[in-house]
Amino acid sequence: MDSSRSAQRAVIQFLRPEGKHASQIYRRMKEVYGEQCLARCTIFRWCQSYEAGRVNIKDLPSSGQAHIVTNSSTISAVDELIRQNRRITTREISVELPISKGTVNHTIHKALGYCKICAQWVPKHLSENQKTARMGVCLTQQFLH
Repeated sequence: MDSSRSAQRAVIQFLRPEGKHASQIYRRMKEVYGEQCLARCTIFRWCQSYEAGRVNIKDLPSSGQAHIVTNSSTISAVDELIRQNRRITTREISVELPISKGTVNHTIHKALGYCKICAQWVPKHLSENQKTARMGVCLTQQFLH
């Protein structure tokens, strides 16, 4: 059984013209969908929408927060600024480049994989050269003991 939101909206749209009240629709849907059922207030809101003449069961486009979109030029520009000054802040980067602090944060942590340690941006993962050097130090210390 399809318990998606759009499928449940279609059920609401079907039952409302039959004269069913929103509370009756909620009870029936709760029996069928169980835990996957839409919230009571959501069902009441959709009933009101269909009463007002809405015919579409799909979500309308919202004006909420936009998805963060980073392209390779933004990533490389942020990386270049960090390499020039490891102590640069996200606010300074967002002022320097025409992007929001949220996008800067996303780019630094997700795209570049940096984290801030002692007020400096450093890669989360070691490069191959760093791994080899670390292994060499560990092996030499093992033989010293």
